[in-house]
Amino acid sequence: MPLSVIALIALSGCIHVGWNLLLKGATARNVSTWLAVCLPGLVSLPFVWQESTQHLWLIAGGSAIFQAAYYLLLAYGYEHYDLGVLYPIARGVAPLLSTIWAMVLLAERPNVYGIGAVLLITSGTIWIGLRNRKPGERATVPWLPLLVALVISGYTIVDAYGTRVSSPVVYYSVCMTCTGVAMFPYIWWQTPQLRKSIVAEAPRAVLIGIGSYASYLIVLSCYAIAPVSYVAAAREMSIIIAGVVGWLWLKESFGATRLIGASAVAAGVILLVLFG
Repeated sequence: MPLSVIALIALSGCIHVGWNLLLKGATARNVSTWLAVCLPGLVSLPFVWQESTQHLWLIAGGSAIFQAAYYLLLAYGYEHYDLGVLYPIARGVAPLLSTIWAMVLLAERPNVYGIGAVLLITSGTIWIGLRNRKPGERATVPWLPLLVALVISGYTIVDAYGTRVSSPVVYYSVCMTCTGVAMFPYIWWQTPQLRKSIVAEAPRAVLIGIGSYASYLIVLSCYAIAPVSYVAAAREMSIIIAGVVGWLWLKESFGATRLIGASAVAAGVILLVLFG
């Protein structure tokens, strides 16, 4: 895989970690998430409306179901999991599932090095998430992070297909609009004082929305020029970035656990660059 694609994915990862930190600090996470989804889509949609088609809206609608589930599960998950547990497990399992879907649905055939890279990256990120449990916490199957991973792999495949029938900007603008609409009934039902929450969360939501839109638009652009399975796996460089951010700003320990996991992720990315 070209080094330029890896550089773009790394940039996307930095932005992705940034907006996740902003979301974790929000008071009304569901409202903040919904606004962050709606605003970029609604602002950009008028500029790309003429280029959208009925077929594109159907694809984006399918993705919106997964996207809405992802954002709502993410907001819920941060109520019950630390960033260092939810983020690595969810992001780590997703590329393995995405690789399977890409082989079955998009007829991609990653080579043996690519499969090895995906397995390295997946194992490294899962290792970090499982080892980041609090001392004394009972070992249980992390169902919610695994469910988030399944949802991520779902919209990954749909979006990869969407970028092959339209430009990333047009597709993502339509997709975010559909996602905002899909999320609204739940947000309205769950938030008694919705207008007040919107006013309170708007400034943070604007920043999250800009970050979310920019980071995923970069990824969509990469889907158009590189195999989905490789791009999905390389995105997990954000786990290393999240670990560094947690160490520097949240005073979390980097330690041997993250060092081992980060080394596995780095080795996988190197494999993708050299042989993917």
